[in-house]
Amino acid sequence: MKEYIKETSRKKKEYYLYNVPIHIIHPFLDHINIDEVIEEVKKSIPYKFVQGLDVIYIGEFPELDARKISAMFIDGAIYLSSFNDFPEVSEEIIIKDIIHELAHMLEDRFGSEIYSDGRIFNEYNGKKKRLVSMLRASGLSFSGMGSLFFSEDRVDELDDFLLKQLGYDKLSLMTAGLFLSPYSVTSIREYFANGFEEFVRGEADYLKEINPILFDKIKELFTKGEENG
Repeated sequence: MKEYIKETSRKKKEYYLYNVPIHIIHPFLDHINIDEVIEEVKKSIPYKFVQGLDVIYIGEFPELDARKISAMFIDGAIYLSSFNDFPEVSEEIIIKDIIHELAHMLEDRFGSEIYSDGRIFNEYNGKKKRLVSMLRASGLSFSGMGSLFFSEDRVDELDDFLLKQLGYDKLSLMTAGLFLSPYSVTSIREYFANGFEEFVRGEADYLKEINPILFDKIKELFTKGEENG
């Protein structure tokens, strides 16, 4: 990834999220106001929550295309698509992508605080058990797939099953009031990151209603983050 950036980077204006440099390898479409994106993220996320983030890269990256995703956090950096093939992109979509990846970074930093008591795991797995029961009761072809939902080593396989065999449209109806989105079913990491994103830029009251333990953990993180600057 970093070698690709070295090969494609040119002298471009540099932005900052607090003290974190944002390098634009390939720019957003003209209607995107990056200054607005940065200011909105800063309004939503305390300074403490970006400590440990080295850099944000914006561009068209082969790794994102290969995984069919728009952003990823790896090795201290966020890699964010410039969305050049998605003219409908908005500042809010980009803001949420950045916040989602910051959630993954925070999960790495504060994992023991988030997960050590097992309460989020219990909430998450309890919801998956309910979903599996609903899928079986619906009459869908589900033979031999139950264990897939509870294997930490088969996350990509589960996502593929949910997306291609069940379909996110159908799954959205079944997970309403249970999960924030079909994607949050795939792993505890996405369950946390989607909840974090909803807490910050969505409907926190709805998160509290359907995922109360997750809500409490995220609220605790923000309370500590605000207390410590």
